[in-house]
Amino acid sequence: MTNIFTRKTSSLIMIALLSACATAPQQQAQEPAADYRPDASYSMLMAEIALQRKAYLVTAQEYLNAAEQSTDPELAQRATEFAYEYKYDILALGGAQRWLELQPDSLLANEYAGRLYLRRNQLDKALSYWRASLGAGDLSRDEFLRIGADMAEEENPVGASYLLTRLVNERPEAAGLRMALAYAALRAGAFDLSLASARSVEVAEPDWIQPQLIIPKALLSMDREYDAFAYLDDALKSRASTTLELEYVRLLSAVGRHEEALRRLLELGKLYGAQPELVRMHGLIAFAAGDLEAAEEDFEQLLSSGNQVYESYFTLGRIAMVRGDYRRAIGYFERIRGSAYLVQAQRSISVAQEALGNDEAALELLQSFAEDYPRYALDVVGSEAQLLYRMGRVDEALALYDNASRLRPDLPALMLEYGAMLDLAGRYKEAIDLMERAAEIAPQDSNVLNTLGYTLTNRTRRHDEAYRLIRLALELDPGSAPVIDSMGWVLYRKGRLDEARSYLELALSQLEDPEIMAHLGEVLWVSDERERALAIWDKGLIDYPDSQPLIETRLRFVN
Repeated sequence: MTNIFTRKTSSLIMIALLSACATAPQQQAQEPAADYRPDASYSMLMAEIALQRKAYLVTAQEYLNAAEQSTDPELAQRATEFAYEYKYDILALGGAQRWLELQPDSLLANEYAGRLYLRRNQLDKALSYWRASLGAGDLSRDEFLRIGADMAEEENPVGASYLLTRLVNERPEAAGLRMALAYAALRAGAFDLSLASARSVEVAEPDWIQPQLIIPKALLSMDREYDAFAYLDDALKSRASTTLELEYVRLLSAVGRHEEALRRLLELGKLYGAQPELVRMHGLIAFAAGDLEAAEEDFEQLLSSGNQVYESYFTLGRIAMVRGDYRRAIGYFERIRGSAYLVQAQRSISVAQEALGNDEAALELLQSFAEDYPRYALDVVGSEAQLLYRMGRVDEALALYDNASRLRPDLPALMLEYGAMLDLAGRYKEAIDLMERAAEIAPQDSNVLNTLGYTLTNRTRRHDEAYRLIRLALELDPGSAPVIDSMGWVLYRKGRLDEARSYLELALSQLEDPEIMAHLGEVLWVSDERERALAIWDKGLIDYPDSQPLIETRLRFVN
């Protein structure tokens, strides 16, 4: 994630330090005093040496050492910002705590601490810091929105929704915070809360377009398609807006009404001409509709005009991947040198190389990327670890997750990935222990609850406990096909075949996934519907010939 904080770190301290080193007279070496201890200047020097050597973890640790030995808040700020930039959360938190010891009223230091505690789902602590980051003065609507949006964009949307609800209750006049709550609640799946918050902003700020962009999304998420488009129709009658027109087109495509979306986009083109954003939108809709040639033409046009360059390379690479032209895809992805698409592009190159049978090249690419772009090194840990696992290098894969967990402790998403890898490696107790810890940290996270419940279903006889976890996950996220699949699977393990079948059929109707196919086929086989079970398994193996769940399930029942 791009760090959007304003940077005010001074380099004067290091300039002075290095100048002093350069001009000091030569002296005969002396034995250090027995009670000598390195001071802040020494740690800063070690940090700069480590930085020159690209030893970024050592750099972050030495900056923190310097901050802890100094009363200069600028050193603590430097330690915090550097560690945060490289996603060394445990060191960033140490820096923020020291910074707050020296400058307890620093709004920026409080915001860093709030972010880091939110990631770890320590919400009471996070709330106190976010509250302090708002300050005592009156902020503008946009300033409130910026701070709230920072929170909403964190990796814990459920926790962010909780914090923003508390802050909105304390500052009900802050429309920016209410708007941020609408965004966070939408991400968290709390659609009623998102809608209510956006509507309250619309009443208070009728000329602000932000709530008009969220309200139809929330309505669509609540399966109120007619209401969503009726709302947009009324909004567009009140005032013409290309932003709302494009949102209308985007939402039409999102619900599968691609032809209608393209017709509306064509009308916009007649009104405003072939603007880059209209060409981009046409290309995205064509890609979603499976018209690869039209999508390719649109993004080639954007490239030739110098617009949306990195997105164009990325989308053209995706088109090539869908066609199975992996070498062409790699060529596009390799041209992306920055922007939000950089990490995704590197992951995609790795996938393409693996598809070509070049596992070592795929691994080397991820490792080289981590070295060349250290700020994003932890963002590719999952891809690298999973590739190592598929290559049979299980211990190395687990070591990667272990190291990442030390730097980013108590991060539920990372804990789940690590736990899933432990489960695949046959270390079931450790996997379950880690997932249970994640559930303690994030008890309202449907993904965490579902993953733990599903693992308990597969690896233990604790089916009643697994059922309760999955039921809660389903209440939190009723439209999730993976959660619906888990419910069907645990019901099957509990012997409730008819209920299991209904859930699994619903899951498969929402998401064609080989594991769901394996589950439904097994339930049908046990229910004496063997021809249908075989048909589902065989179709799955045609579409997903390497799916281990499908292969193993079919072999268990069919010799």
